[in-house]
Amino acid sequence: MIVNTGDWDTAIGTNAPGQSGNPESPFYNNLYKDWAEDRYFPIYYSKEKIQSVTYKRTRLVPQ
Repeated sequence: MIVNTGDWDTAIGTNAPGQSGNPESPFYNNLYKDWAEDRYFPIYYSKEKIQSVTYKRTRLVPQ
């Protein structure tokens, strides 16, 4: 992870094999190729930036 604390939304990182450790997830190996080719992905911190790239939202509500 590389972070500019003056602009958190410009942070970048890398991870292998992917975002998920679950082999049944569509994101299980989605980062492998970028990792193998020394490429980074953005890591967002602000609510606005996160909402702009959200794939899926799950809301947990206690009973």
